Amino acid sequence: MSSTPAGQGPAAAPGSGDGWVTLTSGKVLWGRFGAAGLLLGHLEPDGTERFLLARRAAWVHRGHGTWSVPGGAIDSHEDPVTAALREFDEEIGRVPEGYRLIGIHEEIVETGVWSYHTCCARVTERPDYDATLSPENDEAAWWTREQLRDIPLFDPFAEQLPTLLSIFDSDS
Repeated sequence: MSSTPAGQGPAAAPGSGDGWVTLTSGKVLWGRFGAAGLLLGHLEPDGTERFLLARRAAWVHRGHGTWSVPGGAIDSHEDPVTAALREFDEEIGRVPEGYRLIGIHEEIVETGVWSYHTCCARVTERPDYDATLSPENDEAAWWTREQLRDIPLFDPFAEQLPTLLSIFDSDS
């Protein structure tokens, strides 16, 4: 992801999702084929549920140091899960072995033009990702549901959070 305005910067490789899309409304979003991210949930032995979020770097388009799922552009040959896993690996580090996909939420921003897919998965381990972060994120942390109310969330993620948490609730 880049802070380069729409229509500027190097051309993307064929099939790459890297690039800006301008919606009918004039809103500009990253990802020529939409975008996807991965929300990991972990249950502690005491039953406490934690979710991994990344703090977006200030230089990232609409980043402003807010917390969200790691994610990015879907390439033309990818499905949302493949893209979310690739983006997680690029931005955060290795997805824990044995992750279990429990649901996908698609937020259609403009029908036929751009959607964001949040892939929700349970993990049995809770790694520390500080050593493997890309420059797109300033840090990664595991948050409880209660703590999610007290941190600055990326607005589009905050709007979808109740729906995403309900996916985890349905898996309990």
